[in-house]
Amino acid sequence: MATLDIQITAPSAGSVAVDLDPAKLEFGTTFAPNWFVAEYRDGAWGKARIEPWQNITLHPAAIVLHYGQSIFEGLKAYRWANGKAALFRPAENGRRFAVSARRMAMPPVDADFFVEAVKALVQSEKEWIPREPGSLYLRPTIIGTEPAIGVHASREFLFFILALPSGAYFKEAGSSGAGTVTVFVAETTSRAAQGGTGAVKASANYAISLLTIEEGKKRGCSQVLFLDSNGKRQVEELGGMNVFFVEGRKLYTPPLHDTILPGITRDSVILVARDLGFEVAEKPIQIDDAAAKIQSGQVTEVFACGTAAVVVGIREFVFESGQRLVIADGAAGEITRRLNAELQGIQFGRIADRHHWTEIVG
Repeated sequence: MATLDIQITAPSAGSVAVDLDPAKLEFGTTFAPNWFVAEYRDGAWGKARIEPWQNITLHPAAIVLHYGQSIFEGLKAYRWANGKAALFRPAENGRRFAVSARRMAMPPVDADFFVEAVKALVQSEKEWIPREPGSLYLRPTIIGTEPAIGVHASREFLFFILALPSGAYFKEAGSSGAGTVTVFVAETTSRAAQGGTGAVKASANYAISLLTIEEGKKRGCSQVLFLDSNGKRQVEELGGMNVFFVEGRKLYTPPLHDTILPGITRDSVILVARDLGFEVAEKPIQIDDAAAKIQSGQVTEVFACGTAAVVVGIREFVFESGQRLVIADGAAGEITRRLNAELQGIQFGRIADRHHWTEIVG
């Protein structure tokens, strides 16, 4: 998109029709009344606008339905104590959205326009931002809409952004502090393979993980840790989060490659941890070696991070064999709690933004 013009046809939001108490909001189930939307046809993006969202009408042969041509992003708007709304590193989401689009044979949205579209929607739906620790979760998405049976890239697309007032991502982790979750270790299924789409936010990546996630839930787990697809039993990432292991004052996380998503929260954790004087190493982590270090007490904390949950401690790994491995005393560790507090402090405007990550909306 070359233009930054966005037509606002949404009516006045008026009074909010739902209870925005973060303790009562389920993540991902409540929607603000308006969305951003634009269509791509004849080689160009058409009129961009904010209007009341509506159900999407698709031809039964729409390419997204048969061949999964779909990408998305996830970011949040935060309500500060002074009433202002702020975004956290939205330009990084815009850049990653463009990378995902190119990998999935889609027309990329200009990163500047992406940010302007997000800002316009947040400004429109500002009254729907819950108070801390809640947030307005934003879901930019592109789908291939051309009706055609036959494996090829769509020539028509729909770009839209939904806004969802949300509470905690993991209710079981609690609404204050980092909290902890139990994680299932997938030993016989993998999330991504080299040369595939594991490093972009293609919707198909998440479809692949659904069966394993359901298996994890049957075992009382909130998330799944995936290993590499080459049989080396190397740690990659969770279903929607990156992972860190802590030894003393040193943090380890797997290095980025084409089977691991370059998480924006991951990058933020690395930078904030170094600001606080911790050493961070990006290196391969073999799950059996990590398990031995957990059992010996050498690994004192393990945590996951992502936009939805920010930083959350892992209290226990559950393996397919049934083995259960508790990390330390099962509570969120000191470093996990501190990193979560630092990041959320920046996001909610309570801590100085040393890296100029936040952008005020309105």
